[in-house]
Amino acid sequence: MSDDAQKAEELLQQGGQKLHEAEAPEQSAETDDDTPTLQAAITDAYAAIDEGDAHTNLTVRDEDLAALVAGLDDADELEGIITAAQDALDRDPDASDATRAKALGLLLRVGLSNVAPETIETAVDAKQAHLSNQASEF
Repeated sequence: MSDDAQKAEELLQQGGQKLHEAEAPEQSAETDDDTPTLQAAITDAYAAIDEGDAHTNLTVRDEDLAALVAGLDDADELEGIITAAQDALDRDPDASDATRAKALGLLLRVGLSNVAPETIETAVDAKQAHLSNQASEF
């Protein structure tokens, strides 16, 4: 192949590659079946909470856990559980607000960070995206 033909072939291949890249679907916040990614769903949930369209509280119906948490509270042991959970999450210890809600929230975070650390990372990214969206509103 001549030098000019080789250069032409290279240009064609490069052009084909660029065309292929341009035709590739853009990565969006939704999957092929219109299901949002976890990060997009969490970001949307933050927006819904801010707009009053979603609740900030969780409900768990579990007799055994209800008895355990009530017992911890009655025996004044929630503070120790909160401190231990904060330690596990590398947070500054602060059990001054030793409520059942605080204990359960921290324990849920500890559990998720143990069984699905990538989910916690995604949630942090989603919160940052939400805060960025708020800051960019005029």
